[in-house]
Amino acid sequence: MAITILDNEYCTIWCYPEEKIIHHKIKKYVFGEHYRQLLGTGADAYVQYGCRKYLSDDRANSAIHPEDRDWSNANFAPKVIAAGWTHWALVMPKKVIGQVNMKRVIDESRRVGVEVKVFSNPDEALAWLKAQ
Repeated sequence: MAITILDNEYCTIWCYPEEKIIHHKIKKYVFGEHYRQLLGTGADAYVQYGCRKYLSDDRANSAIHPEDRDWSNANFAPKVIAAGWTHWALVMPKKVIGQVNMKRVIDESRRVGVEVKVFSNPDEALAWLKAQ
């Protein structure tokens, strides 16, 4: 049973409390204030619901602005890692520049002990997370 945490023109965030999963879907390129709202709201729900797994459906996103990346490294990542982040299922952006950015984020996440798996289908990504 999914709970909708946020739904706007840029993204939707759901929580699956029983499976301890936060799931976001980016609907169109997101940056700046809306990017920070997406990740900040996701991190807050992650902590609130005692989650351990995260599904990022980033197919509609592109390159991450350097300021947003810095914000994420200072705010989002420390919060979810401290809360016990163990698994990340990532549906990669369709644009190559977005994929290059995400490969860096994947490497950083793996260095801190998060198991990351890349998917092309969000349903398969969710099924994998539920099995972990």
